[in-house]
Amino acid sequence: MLIQRPRLTAYLPPLILVTLMATHTPSLAQDKAPALPTPDSVRLDKLQLMQGFPPAADKQVTAANFLSEYPKLRWAFHHMRELLPSRNVARGPGAAVPLPAGDDRRAEIDALTFTGPDGNTLSFADYLTASFADATLIMLDGKVIYQAYHEGMPEQNPHMMWSMTKSFAGLLATQLMEEGVLDGQTLVTEYVPELKGSGWEGATLQQLLNMTADIDYSEVYADADSDVIKYAFAAGMLPVPADFAGQRELYSYLPTIGADGEHGERFMYRTVHTEVLGWVLRKATGKHLAELISERIWTKLGTEHDAFLLVDRHGAEWAGAGMNASLRDLARFGEMMRLEGRFNGEQIVSAKAVKAIREGADREAFKASGRDFQPGYSYRNQWWISHNADGAFEALGVHGQMIHVNPAVGLVVVRLSSHPVASSAFTFPTTLPAMQALADLLR
Repeated sequence: MLIQRPRLTAYLPPLILVTLMATHTPSLAQDKAPALPTPDSVRLDKLQLMQGFPPAADKQVTAANFLSEYPKLRWAFHHMRELLPSRNVARGPGAAVPLPAGDDRRAEIDALTFTGPDGNTLSFADYLTASFADATLIMLDGKVIYQAYHEGMPEQNPHMMWSMTKSFAGLLATQLMEEGVLDGQTLVTEYVPELKGSGWEGATLQQLLNMTADIDYSEVYADADSDVIKYAFAAGMLPVPADFAGQRELYSYLPTIGADGEHGERFMYRTVHTEVLGWVLRKATGKHLAELISERIWTKLGTEHDAFLLVDRHGAEWAGAGMNASLRDLARFGEMMRLEGRFNGEQIVSAKAVKAIREGADREAFKASGRDFQPGYSYRNQWWISHNADGAFEALGVHGQMIHVNPAVGLVVVRLSSHPVASSAFTFPTTLPAMQALADLLR
């Protein structure tokens, strides 16, 4: 039976279409950059969004407009639980563990210069400004040497992490494989029978983790009729039009995704793989993803703040995009990964699990994704592995979210951003030389 895909363009507000058309390919990011507002013109502390009782109509941020009316996402990204339903990731009752302070090297780092992808010289401060960074924290050998809240973002507020959420799910799955709860060679459908007959039929858990399970799903931001829009409707990320005939929650949408090529042959970045991974974790443990993160990671890091995960209308977490956490707490997490799972005097996850992630995956399979802006990379267990001389690896999210870990230098960088363009293809060609210059300064 031939299934006719519905056209989605008619369902999207015009400004969302503009954003979609401006995001995806490296060539667009570098050669045909869309016109962007100057960072100074959209400073959060100047916008005065959601001020007053009630706020003026043009200053109101809602679930319906935060993605379609830039720069309203600058406020939304650290107020997401006020806009959409969520599940708490509790930090527990214990006292927060202080992050040790090192020498304040902010002025030195801000003045650091490097050559960007266009051949121009820019400073690290310019790089952060051009990234529309909301907050940045840098640790060296376990001590904070740089901390900044650039745009009036409140220090205590959890920030939207987008796809950095995937790396939490991937780490949990890797740990559960070390414990024997999960098996990478077991078929996904053994864990989630509801997916029998779907595109994940015949795929192993390891192929799911590495995103080499091949499904009939497009995650192309430059295509307003891409499947990623249907995913966004199912998750509750975008308001669903009354006449939309598709699925309106994640676990009814995922089984409708069909098969494409052979599993295990090529890496293709698809957020729905991580939504399936979240389903696997729930089935295998009987717990919500938020509970697993809280019990196994968040309560053990000595975090300062609760985190939270956004959920669909039936309470399924966005395992691939929905976590929100504060800057300093994400630095604790990054430092734990640098220390191979150890932090706060405790082995929080096994060193073997972290090492398994850092090994990386098939770099030739990665090339099939067309992500030329990440040369030499692979993707393993929901983490980006650089394979550079320092063994750097990352958790990344759209609109500029990043946890960068460089074990050789003892470096952890957390950047939270609200860039007007979603795709990492737009900013990552500059991030690569920026991180290299920072490592060279600090090594």
